[in-house]
Amino acid sequence: MSLRFAFMLVATPAACLLGVLRPFWGLLCLVFLYYFRPDIWEAPDWFRPLMWITVSVAIGWALHVRTFRTHILLALSLTVLVGHLISALNAVASVDLALNQVNVLSKLIIVMFLTMQLVDTPRKMNAFLWMNVIGMVWNLKTILYLGFFGTGVTEDLRVDVGVGQGGGANYLAMILVMMLPMLFMKFQAGRARERTVALGLIPLVLLCIVLTGSRAGYLATGVTILVMTFLTNRKVLGLLTAGIAAVVLLLAMPQSQWDRLQRGIGPEGQRDFAAQSRVLLWEAALDMWSDHSVMGVGPDNFSLLSPRYAGFYAGRNMEAYAPGVERAGFVAHSTWLQTLAEGGLLSAIPFLLLFPVALLYLWRCRRLARSDPEGPLIVAHATTMIGMWVAFIIGSSFGSHIKLDFLWWYMGCAAALDMMVQDRARLRFKATRAAASVPARGLHGVGAP
Repeated sequence: MSLRFAFMLVATPAACLLGVLRPFWGLLCLVFLYYFRPDIWEAPDWFRPLMWITVSVAIGWALHVRTFRTHILLALSLTVLVGHLISALNAVASVDLALNQVNVLSKLIIVMFLTMQLVDTPRKMNAFLWMNVIGMVWNLKTILYLGFFGTGVTEDLRVDVGVGQGGGANYLAMILVMMLPMLFMKFQAGRARERTVALGLIPLVLLCIVLTGSRAGYLATGVTILVMTFLTNRKVLGLLTAGIAAVVLLLAMPQSQWDRLQRGIGPEGQRDFAAQSRVLLWEAALDMWSDHSVMGVGPDNFSLLSPRYAGFYAGRNMEAYAPGVERAGFVAHSTWLQTLAEGGLLSAIPFLLLFPVALLYLWRCRRLARSDPEGPLIVAHATTMIGMWVAFIIGSSFGSHIKLDFLWWYMGCAAALDMMVQDRARLRFKATRAAASVPARGLHGVGAP
């Protein structure tokens, strides 16, 4: 038994108890443990801390909170789930594999629902966002160690550290880039301690992005920084932050990564395997969707069918497809195209709508919160999540991420923030109307005419 597994045997019951007694704090434990990955340290099959803590938080919500708030983002998410279920029952290659993804997705939407109910104040939102940063800080030391000492990196000198439900340099880079909006906003508008922590973490996060060697990560970093600079109210400080980020990236990026970046954007025939295979997989996804446009081929069925569509199996040597030889292929390396191919229009339409709808509501939160007593904090949260979604949208264009926990709990956060702003605006309106209805009183307590 490893020491870490022994620790989790003690920590998991404690987190479950906390989830029952203080469901919001149990939710924070759930967020942290996503990045901590408790399931991988010599754990038996029955050991599922995240599932147990989720159940405990749900029990705590039912016992203590009992709110039942709904939102259009939740409705769209449930529509995706229903579409996935229909697609799974009509899966082309494996119904069992498809139904398993539906089961996973249903659990993630439950966490999204709990996030909507429990993150109900600006301060709780602040704690929730910080917990995501703290959870990922746990992994920064591993990324830095592997990057500088070269042990455990991939053949093309990229750090590949398992975080959450997956690995891969692009996935790792996307999580890191999604930290930047939070750190940028805290550096510009946070409390003194938050500014200090953010200033210390920004260069480390940027360095870790460089160490992943992810070309998608570089693109997401650049676009996210530009978006955050545009959105911030403190343009000079925003430009200064962007300048610091640019200097760190330019100084830290080794020549090997510059060479790899050029190989990824070169003409056909000169691209490296990773870049060329993605183009072929994207074309395969469109062909797959063309053959099964309404219901798709079934959740998680893409990798089973991609060899015959893309023409090669999974692996680094691009081994050609041979009819009759059943071997796994790659995923689509695009959340959008894989959802289109696997779920068809039934799932893809509501799933794709989630993101512009979330961005519109967050933009509205920025506008409505200006008259709120805690307006600056709410505006900072909305701006942070806009930046996070920009990073996710770009990163997910180069990876298949529909089953990631933080996708769904951030959707819950976006819904929670919008409902929070709406509730507070209604309360202010009622208070204003009530104050206006009270008649003015004269010197002797007689209402004025």
